[in-house]
Amino acid sequence: MAKIKSIDIENFGSYRGFSWNKSVTRKGEPQEFKRLNILYGRNYSGKTTLSRIISCIETKKYPDNYNNPSFSITTESGVISTNNVFSVNENVRVYNKDFIKRNLSFLEDHHNGQIETFAMIGSDNQKLEEQIKVQERNLGNIEERSGLLYERQIKLNNMNKARELEESHNSDIEKKLKNHANNKIKKNRTYGHANYNITKIRADIDKIRKNSIDILSDEEVSNLKSLTKEETLNEIIINSPYQPQSLHFHKKVEDIVSKKINPTAPIQDLLNDSILQAWVKSGITHHKGKRNTCGFCNQELPADIWQKLDKHFNKESDDLDRNITEVSNSLKSEISNLSNILGLTKDQFYSSEKSNFETYYKTYDKSLNLYKKQLHNLLNVLEKRKNDIFSSIQISPLENDGRDLTLIIKKMYELARKNNNKTKTLAQDKAEAIEKLRINDVAAFIQNIDLAKEEQKSSELKKKSESETKDLNEIDNKIEEIKKRIEELRIQQNDERKGAEKVNEYLNHFFGHKGLSLKADEDSKESTFIFKIMRGDNEAYNLSEGECSLISFCYFIAKLEDTKTKGKDLIIYIDDPISSLDSNHIFFVYSLIESVIAKPLKNSDGSNNYKYEQLFISTHNLDFFKYLKRLSHPKRKNSNNGGKSKAISDSQYFIIESGEHSSKISLMPNYLKDYTTEFNYLFHQIFLCRDSINANENHERFYSFGNNLRKFLEAFLFYKYPYQYDKNNSLERLIKFFGEDPTSTTLTNRISNELSHLEEIFDRSMKPIEIPEIPKLANFVLDKIYEKDPDQYNALLKSIGEPERVP
Repeated sequence: MAKIKSIDIENFGSYRGFSWNKSVTRKGEPQEFKRLNILYGRNYSGKTTLSRIISCIETKKYPDNYNNPSFSITTESGVISTNNVFSVNENVRVYNKDFIKRNLSFLEDHHNGQIETFAMIGSDNQKLEEQIKVQERNLGNIEERSGLLYERQIKLNNMNKARELEESHNSDIEKKLKNHANNKIKKNRTYGHANYNITKIRADIDKIRKNSIDILSDEEVSNLKSLTKEETLNEIIINSPYQPQSLHFHKKVEDIVSKKINPTAPIQDLLNDSILQAWVKSGITHHKGKRNTCGFCNQELPADIWQKLDKHFNKESDDLDRNITEVSNSLKSEISNLSNILGLTKDQFYSSEKSNFETYYKTYDKSLNLYKKQLHNLLNVLEKRKNDIFSSIQISPLENDGRDLTLIIKKMYELARKNNNKTKTLAQDKAEAIEKLRINDVAAFIQNIDLAKEEQKSSELKKKSESETKDLNEIDNKIEEIKKRIEELRIQQNDERKGAEKVNEYLNHFFGHKGLSLKADEDSKESTFIFKIMRGDNEAYNLSEGECSLISFCYFIAKLEDTKTKGKDLIIYIDDPISSLDSNHIFFVYSLIESVIAKPLKNSDGSNNYKYEQLFISTHNLDFFKYLKRLSHPKRKNSNNGGKSKAISDSQYFIIESGEHSSKISLMPNYLKDYTTEFNYLFHQIFLCRDSINANENHERFYSFGNNLRKFLEAFLFYKYPYQYDKNNSLERLIKFFGEDPTSTTLTNRISNELSHLEEIFDRSMKPIEIPEIPKLANFVLDKIYEKDPDQYNALLKSIGEPERVP
């Protein structure tokens, strides 16, 4: 349990903006709560409110009708504030009005109220206690490195390490995936997009694995990138399929060159020399009917030259020659037209089809050249026959009929149609290309980081973590079983009757109150007990306030030993336990606190063992406060400069006062702590009103001046003049004190009565206090005391920590 050191209260009940370090100081240095803390304050000063702040730790809720509470409690282990007050686990027990309402509502409402039962360990359960100790030994202790709890700590450490390794490895994978998704793919303008993230890269990885997608080649990547940049192309116009004529021409040429003809009167020289014959035939067209001389040698031509030549070059040879010319011209025309039969260019195709086009074109070009060669060969044969018109020729069979050319052209036209179709699907194709590029990027990435190996390691780490978690769960189950067994044994030990007996013990022993008792009656239907307050043999009703106070306080003290509390280091706060009690009972309350809580036990080495971790007691009653000074005050060791330790007090006294705007906690003045009399306190309050400047610091004491002055003068003048000669003269003592100054006597009596009584002068409460009158009267009274008895006056000054007055 961590001790409370200080409390700051921004807003809670009567406290507003209270700062501990500004208020609770000694010589400018903030002071702290100690193990034992005695707090004195008049009614409505803020004592119960302070106890309610501490009670929030115990009850895990705020009191009713407290709006926007704000406070912070500084402890040895940290700060408890309105942000976490309901989540801290501190062993706090508070006795105040709220405790009575929660636990003894019967005292306020006999019809609907009840008394909460509590159980204590029975005295005849030694065997159960031994069984509990056996189970507790099985549980062991972490600090002592024994039992299941220590084994659990080891298992917990192992599990945490395994989880840390697993989480670290998974985090590393996650980081790589995020980095690639965000910095590599998302920022790539070719195939990235703004919404790409780790979720999408994981989906791509699943797709790659599900469909066994391989990494693309550089060429494939290049083609896909080109496709993503494609613009829509015009539709390709496809010509009619080309029909090869090689067979037709081959047949014609074969018929022509193989035909045999003979001249009518052959000229043997021409037959023997085909070149000469061709030269002569050519010359006929230049000479016949045009000239009589030779165009070569200019000699006159023989008269019968044309008859001889006509007999050699007869009509049959002329027809053959003419056929050769016609077929040759057709072949030449066919060859010339071959350059236009395809009608396709590479630029007409999308990049994805260009490579196919180029491949086809190579085949096409080869087939076309072979086809042209074949036609040229036929031309050459015709030319040869033409030059040797009378010699027949046997030509070779046709090697290329043009079918391979037709086939490749058809394939290229199919490619063109496919290209045209691609125009319709270009947007979809580009999207698919983008996806393929992205998928390929991811595929290359997971191969580079060897994701499969990393995930295998993650799987192994997960199995290890799960194994350690399973081991921890198994030992937790064992621990839970033992705890349940201990709880069952504790329940068997619990005895509500012992709780009632303990209350009765305190009532009888400390207060001698045998008329009242607490009885535990068993409810057979519910198998539980109910508490009843008995007066003799009958259930008690209409209890006096004093009886209610006795029972509730004895109940609280007894409850400190219930099964939920006994053995714990407690912070105990007791708020004003002596309301409505006479002086004898006040002493008994003190005795109960001293014997049950405050008085320490002795350890084997002679040192003190305190029954509480920290104790707070607040009161408004000076008689009870006087007794509280006698409590066993705890001590603690403190090392001085010489290195030797000595025991010093571990207790502190505080005063709680109600200011104009807020309650205030401060260290208790020495006169009140040392003398414990209201007489010194009243003198101090009058002394502080001697200067009107003090009204700015604490307006409250000026409002209380009349009441404080009246009470002080009553006590002071009674001891000064214990005998009153005229019982009917209420001013007799005042007159004796002030002497022959009737004006001062009358003024003192008026102010002290008007400011402390409003019964017959109610209109006085509707007017503000006249501050200037108060310092004048305070100084007058103080001066008169000094005048009458300077020794007594200086003694009073010393008792409140003020220097003596010098004549």
